[in-house]
Amino acid sequence: MGASHTGEPGHLGDLEAAAWMFENSLDVFLVVKAGCITSTNPAWTRLTGWTAAETQGRPPGDFIHADDWPAVQTAAGALAPAQEYHIDHRLLTKTGAWVWVSARTKRAADGAALAVVLRDITEQRAQAAEREDVKRTGELLHEAIGLTLWRYDPERRIYDMDSDISRPIGAGGGLSVETAAAITAIIHADDVTRVTRAFLGSIATGEAGGAEYRQKNDDGRWSRCRVAWRGIRPTASGPWQMIGVTQDVTELADARDAALREKQAAQSAADAKAEFLANMSHEIRTPMNGVLGVLHLLKDEPLSSDGRRLLDEALACGSMLSTLLNDVIDFSKVEAGRLELSPEPLNPEAALEGVANLLRPQAEERGLWLRTLIAPGVGWVSVDPVRLRQMLFNLIGNAVKFTLDGGVEVRLTATGGGPQKRLRLEIEDTGIGIAQEAQATLFQRFQQADSSTTRRFGGSGLGLVITRRLAELMDGQVGLRSQEGQGSTFWFEIAAPLAEPDIAPAPDAPADGWLNGLRILIVEDNPTNRLIASRMLESLGASVQTANDGAEGVEAAGRAPFDVILMDVQMPVMDGVAATRAIRRLPAPAGATPIVAMTANVFTHQQQDYIEAGMTGAVSKPLSPARLLAEINRIAGPDDAQGDVAAAVA
Repeated sequence: MGASHTGEPGHLGDLEAAAWMFENSLDVFLVVKAGCITSTNPAWTRLTGWTAAETQGRPPGDFIHADDWPAVQTAAGALAPAQEYHIDHRLLTKTGAWVWVSARTKRAADGAALAVVLRDITEQRAQAAEREDVKRTGELLHEAIGLTLWRYDPERRIYDMDSDISRPIGAGGGLSVETAAAITAIIHADDVTRVTRAFLGSIATGEAGGAEYRQKNDDGRWSRCRVAWRGIRPTASGPWQMIGVTQDVTELADARDAALREKQAAQSAADAKAEFLANMSHEIRTPMNGVLGVLHLLKDEPLSSDGRRLLDEALACGSMLSTLLNDVIDFSKVEAGRLELSPEPLNPEAALEGVANLLRPQAEERGLWLRTLIAPGVGWVSVDPVRLRQMLFNLIGNAVKFTLDGGVEVRLTATGGGPQKRLRLEIEDTGIGIAQEAQATLFQRFQQADSSTTRRFGGSGLGLVITRRLAELMDGQVGLRSQEGQGSTFWFEIAAPLAEPDIAPAPDAPADGWLNGLRILIVEDNPTNRLIASRMLESLGASVQTANDGAEGVEAAGRAPFDVILMDVQMPVMDGVAATRAIRRLPAPAGATPIVAMTANVFTHQQQDYIEAGMTGAVSKPLSPARLLAEINRIAGPDDAQGDVAAAVA
């Protein structure tokens, strides 16, 4: 240990100072002679729990991990006098746990003794292992998905692109160190201002942030990157530093953009299809209006019994053609998400009986029976009457169509009450039945039980898919039970909240003179349609004037007063919408005249456009006398004093 130092009074001598340090040091001191521990300081007991008495006289190998002991022995054996070595190893504590220590060993000058200094590095080893795990994870993320961890020092304006963001900036071992200018230089010029502004805001406040931008690669290509960051403060009063993660999302962004383009293309295709259907609807309905209108007018002409039979057959075929066209239009509404409901109070028993009465002659003509069974207490409900009748027509009509012998039974029941009330309709037939393999796809578009069904029975294959969609819109569902050759039972169940009965008086049928005194202007470019509408209204007593296009209609409306204007929509010179707006600008009373759109454009959103343009109502082509008269009655209203309009229409 060296000679003692006797210095001036009050000063410790060298030996006394060494002894004091030996006893009070936070590091562990050991002395090993002849292969055994001969002395320890108190720090040994604090670290391991072994007392000096339990330790002295025992070889160091009793306390060193078996996996580490050979290396310690080898190093100690090779140690020359006055030389030292450093090694890390595990040390056994009295509790049986192992702690890591950093050992410095020096052989005395005489070669007989070893002085050992131990320092507990368990926590440092754990932290180093954790950092290594973080680093390896970061490297794996970088290699696998292009993820880079980084840290930014705003004072030095450098980025440390590292897998270990907990390591001080510039400490070495990172992927690279980049200047702020170098990073900014590779960001696309159109993105740099936006990204920089967001980043500087976080540096000022420490708040988290992020951005997506384009970054130039070494090969000159542009990558899409997504970055996120947040602030940290190495010291309590120091500036905010940023830690962040950057990911190359080029593939994801390209896939997202491709999906967006596909969505836009699909929407464009859907819009084009909707426009095509609207145009075709108009083109088909216009001549249909002429054909069916002329047939309706012929009903008032004297005909032979054979001629009247042929007329009825033609009207039935026209009605079938109109139904097929409506199926196509309704299906297009389903696909476009534009099929809408208009609930109102309805007696479902009356609705069912009305549909059954219309289809019963068709069934009886084929030698079939059609009967209804209605459970007691069904009562009034709130549903869309048009759509409910459409569902009934589809399913009951199909049952009649596909039944060759026997008949059809329709059962109506109700469950629940109040707002939770539901209707269930079951349509059971003794028809041809449906094969099991065909049932799974039967409610899909253009599907029928087999390809011969269309040729044998007719139909578009759209009725069931429309029925299914209507049921879903009414918070319900449809289904079937069927066995080939033994008939089928189709059913649907829908939400039908309880409603107060509609106490409106029953309508009277229109008769000759029903529109006596009513002045009506028909604005229509098609001569056949003008003739049909004029003859139809004049036969009921109306005074009718016509105009060939919208411009003539505006002029006629300004010259003389009218009670109602029937306005075609698609016309040359000036269309019906523009003409309506022009009439609305005329002074009263002309500017306030009710205007009814007569149109083959029957989509709901189209008719809504007409209403917004100033029209009062709309009827679709081909014109039905009952629908036309009902609309005139609705907007003109009854006027018993003048006798212009009757109280109601059939």
